[in-house]
Amino acid sequence: MKVIDRVGIIKKFGIFLFSLSLLNGTNFSKNIDPTECPKQYNCLTTFISPGSIIPGLELDLSLIKVDPPTPLDKVTLPLDKNGKFIEVKVDKNVFYYKAFWKGKEILISQFDLDINKRLRTLSNKIVQLISEPSPKASILTIIPKNILLEVIENTNPLTANVGYVKVNYNDTVGWVNRTSLSDDEYDIRYYKKNLQELVFPYAFNVKDDNLATEFKIIGKGFIVTDCKVGEFDCSATYRMGESSFGMPEEAVYFDLSVSDGKQYICEMRRVDFVGELQRVIDEHITENELDPFINCNLKEGEMEENTSDESMETE
Repeated sequence: MKVIDRVGIIKKFGIFLFSLSLLNGTNFSKNIDPTECPKQYNCLTTFISPGSIIPGLELDLSLIKVDPPTPLDKVTLPLDKNGKFIEVKVDKNVFYYKAFWKGKEILISQFDLDINKRLRTLSNKIVQLISEPSPKASILTIIPKNILLEVIENTNPLTANVGYVKVNYNDTVGWVNRTSLSDDEYDIRYYKKNLQELVFPYAFNVKDDNLATEFKIIGKGFIVTDCKVGEFDCSATYRMGESSFGMPEEAVYFDLSVSDGKQYICEMRRVDFVGELQRVIDEHITENELDPFINCNLKEGEMEENTSDESMETE
């Protein structure tokens, strides 16, 4: 019986060490450059995107010191013999990429990386597809404007807007100058336009089903009409700010005052508006069907009061 218990303890300890290595990373060589690809692999280089959520594994974090990757960190991704990223299953239908970061072997979600992005060629530059990331590289072809390209690899963080980006255009793989590309996947007519310019000609019908909130936004001046929260009427004022989640970007906040006395805050990011406008361009919807994502919540004071009331009812 004691032998069985000892074996069980050893197994549990082994599982813990394996999990710990996934979270904190495993040193694959103390002498290797943290950005260098190990000799047994072919690798691609990319960076962790701003606004990324780097998840930890379900461990007792009080037992260890966690030092996870952070946005803009450089990571090296090894490829298998077929040129594919090496994926490791971490949960049901959830796979992470194997990567090297700061001299450690780690697992990371593709959604946290620059290579998960798609960018468009700009119209104000001649976009050359070149053979290597160098000003002396040979020109492979010219890419027309407003072409959507997937990021295969990048020499610098995309947000730095410097260096080169590896792409595939018409089955020809090469590099383009980062300054020749937009910052997102949306039509370049929206490139660098601020939120107020974007929405000016349009009207949007928005709805948050979780809080039964809906209203209409007139783009010119962010005027709110037909405001309802459940069966109650509401009025709204707006203010500009920065997004509270996702990639850092411009956002508009609507402060709702409801006839039942409650107050809500609704957030809409630039990407929420642009995503809907892109659907119009792609002819998936018409301008009369613009319905961007909106995130509404009770104001903090209201939330605390509701929580307190619920606690009293429970008692």
